[in-house]
Amino acid sequence: MVSKSLKSVAEKIFCGAPLYSIVKLIEGEKGIPVINIKDITDDGIKIDNLKKFSLNNFKNAEHYIVYPDDIIITCRGTQLKIAVVPDNLPKAIITSNLIAIRLTCELLPIFLAAYLKTKEGQRVLLSNIASSTMQLVLNVSNISEINVPVPAVDLQKRIANLANISEVQYRLSIESANLRKEITNQIVTDMLMNKEDYRGETD
Repeated sequence: MVSKSLKSVAEKIFCGAPLYSIVKLIEGEKGIPVINIKDITDDGIKIDNLKKFSLNNFKNAEHYIVYPDDIIITCRGTQLKIAVVPDNLPKAIITSNLIAIRLTCELLPIFLAAYLKTKEGQRVLLSNIASSTMQLVLNVSNISEINVPVPAVDLQKRIANLANISEVQYRLSIESANLRKEITNQIVTDMLMNKEDYRGETD
């Protein structure tokens, strides 16, 4: 299979806005969402939790804006997280704890994200890091030089579809587990409050 350097199949690879610039912004509902590490989970970006800030007086803000299909990778912290900006998030600012990858038409974002989440993809992604600590330290230069597979578009689409199905099933399983937990908690509460006559089969 053909492999190419990430920089050769990317339109742009960039780091997010410095945190000291973010803290100076004024929070407001009419502002633009800001994405940080905590906003990225196993099933994507938690859009509902994003805080919005006005970009007034924020110089070069456009340098840090991500759009749908951009891939976001954590470059600081203790856990490597990867997500694709969804269609229902028209644009957002990322912080300096994150790096964004905007691909050319040669690679599908969902495919690349799926690959980077595999053990092999993460090994490649972290191969240029020289650190004796447990802290994750990535930079644009590190990421730009890695080699990634570039299969035929049909295969990319099949892998992307499989990744989407897997993420939906994962999300549904989490929701189902949470619902079962809530039901159990309610039953226990009702039993303790004597709201119902709960008797076991051995009664």
